[in-house]
Amino acid sequence: MELVNETKEALVARVGALEQRFADLRNSMRACAALPTNWRLTPKERDLFLSLLANDTVTKEMAMLVLYGTEDRPDHSVAMFMSRIRSKTEPHSVKIETINRTGYRLVDRLVWTKTLKLDAVEH
Repeated sequence: MELVNETKEALVARVGALEQRFADLRNSMRACAALPTNWRLTPKERDLFLSLLANDTVTKEMAMLVLYGTEDRPDHSVAMFMSRIRSKTEPHSVKIETINRTGYRLVDRLVWTKTLKLDAVEH
């Protein structure tokens, strides 16, 4: 990403847009209750799982914002978090699909939202 040639106003606008995206992601997860404790998700895993519940598709960039508050992290860290979430939730029939070159999707998202009695945003 070439930021050197951008004006200060353009950079401020870009930061504002990223802050708004991050706030929107966080707000979409606020209406949550505790997930089953036997899943043993860490706080970051929990946030990422809740973003899967709240959105049809979670892009890698969205996942990095949820996990770190920035998009400037290695891509493989998102895959590692998804792998850990899958290993903890698959025994409970939760299926997370990888969408090639895009991100991730929770299969039967709306069913899980109702099953877990979470008031997630429906799109």
